[in-house]
Amino acid sequence: MIRLVQRLAVPLAVIPIVSVLSDAPAAAITAALAKKCQAMAYKAHPPTLAGVKNGTAQAQRDYYAACIANNGNPPSDDSQKEPEPAAGK
Repeated sequence: MIRLVQRLAVPLAVIPIVSVLSDAPAAAITAALAKKCQAMAYKAHPPTLAGVKNGTAQAQRDYYAACIANNGNPPSDDSQKEPEPAAGK
């Protein structure tokens, strides 16, 4: 029993130390950056009415994530823009 405790003591002591040292803290975004990117996402992909077949929620989330990744600069890819829905449909 004592040999088992001695054998497990070193790995059990090393694991928490390694896990703490290996985790790099994530950089937090500021509230101003989040608000700016949210406004740009809504402007690029305006919300649609409920019941519309092709919604814009996923496009807004993708645009927002790309904006955050670019530190507040709009995504340079024009494929982020969706065509305007046709009126009367």
